[in-house]
Amino acid sequence: MKQLLSIIFVAAIFIGCTPKQEVEINIPQKEVSEQLGKPITNDFELGQNVGEQIEGVDPLVIEENEFTLEASQKSVNVAIVYPSRVVGRYAKSSMNTILGYLSFMNASYNVKVYDTENENPENITKAFEDLKTDGYEKVIALFTPRAASTLHTLDSSSLSVFLPLSNKGDYETYNDNFVYGAISYDKQIQKLLEYSNIKNTMFYQESYIGKKLKEKYEKQVPSTVTTKLIKNKRNYFKWIVKDHKLNNSTLFLNTKIVKTSIILSQLRAYETKPKVILSTQLNFNPKIIALTQEKDRKNLVVASSIDKVDDKLIDTIKMYGGDIEYNWVDYSTLVGIHYLFESNQSNGINTKIEDNRVIYEPKLYKTTRFGFLEIK
Repeated sequence: MKQLLSIIFVAAIFIGCTPKQEVEINIPQKEVSEQLGKPITNDFELGQNVGEQIEGVDPLVIEENEFTLEASQKSVNVAIVYPSRVVGRYAKSSMNTILGYLSFMNASYNVKVYDTENENPENITKAFEDLKTDGYEKVIALFTPRAASTLHTLDSSSLSVFLPLSNKGDYETYNDNFVYGAISYDKQIQKLLEYSNIKNTMFYQESYIGKKLKEKYEKQVPSTVTTKLIKNKRNYFKWIVKDHKLNNSTLFLNTKIVKTSIILSQLRAYETKPKVILSTQLNFNPKIIALTQEKDRKNLVVASSIDKVDDKLIDTIKMYGGDIEYNWVDYSTLVGIHYLFESNQSNGINTKIEDNRVIYEPKLYKTTRFGFLEIK
């Protein structure tokens, strides 16, 4: 009965009830801004045996998921605040994740959505005043880092606020009642560079996130043999990949899935052979398995900060329309609602919150014909 009520609630949200407080999901084509933490130094002596390490992983080794969440009879009231014109499609999936988690936990809950439409200070301030008037004290705020200056100046001392898209390392000042939940691409780059063989090369895409990852990469890499821009349109891939400098190099791809897939196939087509190809969370997505051949991905290593959770929870959230296996925003939202519900107790979710930030530990994966397999 509770799941039926939850599904009815989802439908009510997306249809919309009142213009000020109930969500009307607008799904823009824009990507959410992703700014991340401080650079971390790296030891480039660690990557000498990269080939042996990657090829030594048995794709048939399957480990059972041992994590278990225990259902609860607790109650919780949560406000979700988001700008639909900026992060609409992320918010829809995040809300599904919240409802799936609360249903799985057998919780008694009230969830109310406040749509600011954009990140204007006036709209954000009004939404927070409204949710306080309505009696909500626990808040998940899906704003980009651009809204930080507004959020930090709000009268929010009575609230517990979780920010899935913001990283504490981005700010000189922060609020003690805020928890910053974004993943750190800096830590992922540091982890991936353990495979560097010193001959570093890098491709980056002509996009906001592509340029940000390029900046973060360059802060950790002392020298790069070649750096190439992958344009959004009209790339001459033969010129890009048919380059002797790429042979036996550590090639870092700061490109999205479609461009990454094309690059991987073209490298093999033109017999260009990097020693290892590295990429961040940007390419931790099963679509890359469908878009490339297994031989294209032979030396590909991908980082992810998403930790393992209970399989039944994954299935429940999938039923609601969320994705906590591959969508890091959904996973960050899961950590946030779990924190607000369980007060940072583990209970099946091992990602911890310390000093007002979520502590993500990146893991490295190779690909098989079946999907991703962690490199131990």
